[in-house]
Amino acid sequence: MNDLLKIGELSKVSGVSIDTIRFYENKGLIIPTNRSKKGYRYYDSNTSRMLQFIISSKELGFTLNEIKELINIKVNKNGKCSLALDRIKEKELDIDKKILELKKIKDALNKVSKKCGSSIDGSKCHFLELLG
Repeated sequence: MNDLLKIGELSKVSGVSIDTIRFYENKGLIIPTNRSKKGYRYYDSNTSRMLQFIISSKELGFTLNEIKELINIKVNKNGKCSLALDRIKEKELDIDKKILELKKIKDALNKVSKKCGSSIDGSKCHFLELLG
């Protein structure tokens, strides 16, 4: 087990906390290569790269379930780019929808802001009245 890392060592090498490593393991995103008789987890050097992949994917907006799908494509489907591209395009569409929703919210807030800005000091706020 000389080439394997204990969870604490993996944490130092990857920059990912032990709790996060355990969380990702519980979610099935990473798997220890081995366990000692005392129950210590041992990971191979690929696990650090996998953790970096997970972190990068999260930064791009992928959910843990989506990341699990991407890992499955990499591991079980020979990393076919066409399959990964499908997931990437889905994420782009999801982001486009969120952008539209946020623009609608911003427009609504802008209207409320203008209305509040034009009210006379001391008058009741129409927006706060709507909130109850």
